[in-house]
Amino acid sequence: MTYPDPNYFDYSASAPPYQIALDRLKEVSLQYFANPSSLHNPGKEAKRSLLQLKEQFCDLLNFKEGRLLICSSGTEANNTIIEGHLKKNPDGRILIAENVHDSIWYTTKKYNNCVDILKIDNNGQVGLSRLKETLKPASSLVCINHLCNETGAIQDLNLIPDFCSNRNIKLLVDGVQAIGHIPVDMNSIHCDYYSFSAHKFGGARSFGGILICDDAFEPLLSGGKQEWGLRAGTENIAGLAATVVALRESLLKMNDETELLNELKAVLINYLNKQIPNMMINTPENCRPGFISLSFPGFQGNEIVKALSIEGFSISTGSACHQNLVEPSRVILALGRSVEEAKGTIRISMGRGNTYKAVNDLCRIISDFIQ
Repeated sequence: MTYPDPNYFDYSASAPPYQIALDRLKEVSLQYFANPSSLHNPGKEAKRSLLQLKEQFCDLLNFKEGRLLICSSGTEANNTIIEGHLKKNPDGRILIAENVHDSIWYTTKKYNNCVDILKIDNNGQVGLSRLKETLKPASSLVCINHLCNETGAIQDLNLIPDFCSNRNIKLLVDGVQAIGHIPVDMNSIHCDYYSFSAHKFGGARSFGGILICDDAFEPLLSGGKQEWGLRAGTENIAGLAATVVALRESLLKMNDETELLNELKAVLINYLNKQIPNMMINTPENCRPGFISLSFPGFQGNEIVKALSIEGFSISTGSACHQNLVEPSRVILALGRSVEEAKGTIRISMGRGNTYKAVNDLCRIISDFIQ
């Protein structure tokens, strides 16, 4: 079997890991197995490796003014900031963009009395004017995406970070879908917290983190004093080592892969537009390379996904966190789509393993099913 599978079109859910990242994971697991909090020599060596790897990761993203806080996932990273911020600021309000991931959106139900919703426009953007209109005197934290996992839209971060900073409002940017896929220069993104997850760009699973420039939050986990007392638990040095390798590899290949993925996307759109005139495109021009969200009114997205799976192709309806639900996506509805249109939505996210042949075969099968 070819690796990565050319018929796998769900890179936004999880990217196949780089072999060199897995090799590095094994190597460091064996070499630095000691607890970096221990005072003996193996522990000290593990600690030195941990600090060196953190520095390497931050250098790859040009992150110079803060620290890397290790977590187990992007979900834990987002939860850590939100829960910790609310503990520290019990009278504050959280402003949440409509198109955030469920690991942030959960607060609209759990803390509905202190959450305000930040509307997006038809291109999936949070504009500064909308932010100003929604902001309240007690607003203390704003949560937005860098790149939306359901539409692929890239958020303009030129104005919002400075606006929040000037008003002493903390800013959490969910970068889970962005790192490794689009250029991310942390020196120009003046946010307080930037979350990520390694398996989205070819690293090992169960490794994520937060690039933090502010410690004004309470820990989510209680226990040891690891990570400056902000995240208890023995640090995953091997996971970090694999993450550094995966990110370096992703950055080296980014320009060439971006060109290829956008060409493959153009092939897909041109083909399906000719065959299915009433197809709707939910993804704006400024988006993740090779990403396309499509709506087919009158169809169920999960039925399309199942039909393609039988033919050996992997796509999704949107976020992999709620694939079995038939409710329309709140993110697609926020773009202005109807319930029927939102229910008929699928997400195709391409990556390094996809080929022209696989894209043409995918188009043919989608067309046959819809027609």
